Amino acid sequence: MFIARIIPSLLIATTAFAQLPPTALIPTKIIQVPPAVQTPPVAPSAPDVAIEKPTSPAMKPEPARPAVKPDPEPEPMEEAEPTQPSDANANKITAEEKEQGWRLLFDGKSLTGLRGTRSSTPLSTGWKIVGDELKLPKTIMQMDKVTGGDLITTDSYLDFEFRFQWKLSTSSNSGVRYLFTSSFGQTPSGLEYQLIDDVHNTISLKGGRLRRSGALDNVLPVGANAHLNSADPLNKTATPWNEGRIIVQGNHVEHWMNGLKVLEFDLGPQLAAAARKNGARIGPSFGTKARTQIALLDEGTSVSFRNVKIRPIISKADEPARSEATADTPPAQ
Repeated sequence: MFIARIIPSLLIATTAFAQLPPTALIPTKIIQVPPAVQTPPVAPSAPDVAIEKPTSPAMKPEPARPAVKPDPEPEPMEEAEPTQPSDANANKITAEEKEQGWRLLFDGKSLTGLRGTRSSTPLSTGWKIVGDELKLPKTIMQMDKVTGGDLITTDSYLDFEFRFQWKLSTSSNSGVRYLFTSSFGQTPSGLEYQLIDDVHNTISLKGGRLRRSGALDNVLPVGANAHLNSADPLNKTATPWNEGRIIVQGNHVEHWMNGLKVLEFDLGPQLAAAARKNGARIGPSFGTKARTQIALLDEGTSVSFRNVKIRPIISKADEPARSEATADTPPAQ
């Protein structure tokens, strides 16, 4: 009887199992959930403390230094120039020159025949004696400004021969003025032997031969034969020195440069007319003959002079009686 009850139950179970869908026979994948990670409690933040890093013996930290106020910047100076060797014969005159009446105006140590127009002590107010040079140096801040002022001869001359050597810096502009009128503290107005950097200065570049070295500045042009020993002051392979010469005898005037006569003209109204034509500012006595001093100009740029000397030319009518041989000797040129 027990068996009779079991058999019907098995039949019912078999029938139910056969009616299940196929997917019901696939075993279910068991997904394991990882246990929750517990975050450790955060400790309260401590105040920031500077941690000193260990240093090796070769790299020890420097002790703190007190703040130091920076030194003021030095004033920019003029362009440095290579030192030129001194000339042993500079600023001297020979026994023959003494006999001819030459006089040094700068002997290499003092101004023996020159004085300042703005100061009674020009060597302490701008002009300097550097080696064998009478130099007017300029800082960048002093460019285009009068510092030392002009230097003029202590004596006046009617007929004369004036010789000098000059050296310029880059873009410099200066001059030698004569047959002028002026008073203390004023710029002399008269004829000017132009001294300028012909390569870099815009006055010379724009004005051409009318404003170049050796010209009667802004009045008469220098001759085409004029040449500078070193036209460009930046050229350090040639001598930077040039020689100038001004001869005034009667109404006739000559400009010489480096042994060549580069300009000659006569004084008179036609000279004033030429100056006005070129727009030059002139006074009523411009181009007339009179006793004159000679001036070395401070026109705001650096310039140097040496071998500055002068010889008065005495007319035959004023000369004492001399032997025929001496009388026939022409003035030194």
